[in-house]
Amino acid sequence: MKFLVITNVFLTMILFPSTLGGHFRFTNVKCTSLDPEFAEVKECFLKMVRRNVVGINFHLAIKYSQPINKVEFNLCIFRKSNMYRLFWVNHTIDFCYYMRRPQQYPIFYMFHDSLMAATNANHSCPYTEKDIYVKKMTFNDKTVKDLLSFLPDGEYKLVVSVGAFGVWRMQVNVFGVRD
Repeated sequence: MKFLVITNVFLTMILFPSTLGGHFRFTNVKCTSLDPEFAEVKECFLKMVRRNVVGINFHLAIKYSQPINKVEFNLCIFRKSNMYRLFWVNHTIDFCYYMRRPQQYPIFYMFHDSLMAATNANHSCPYTEKDIYVKKMTFNDKTVKDLLSFLPDGEYKLVVSVGAFGVWRMQVNVFGVRD
């Protein structure tokens, strides 16, 4: 009986290494305004929140005078081998529709709670704010659990492109390591 228990634990560790634990940590972030006349990136940096936890911070100043009621998000996840290659997803959504029904998009919903807790843009369209903030965004335990269930160990790049009125306006590259 003891042999069966040990064999079962050993096989679980080999076949499902994500059950052993691990974590995902941010290593770098780069924010780029693709249309400086529409929006300007005031700050974009990582900051230590607590021991072994790094949070993303950025401030986006919107220069557009009218409320924004058409926003698109594109999420790409890349994995580094000798260069970054598309690994898992390249998906674009209408963010205004998403904010009304976030559970319909499981890939984006994985990051929903972490992002909405850290930003002032946590409501549906139209967006009238002239300053969009993300402060101390970290992945919560649910997000990390979801990420670790399918990401093998390695270096990753998450590219989030943001568009308004059918034109890509901003790109955020988040670099991280899963170990």
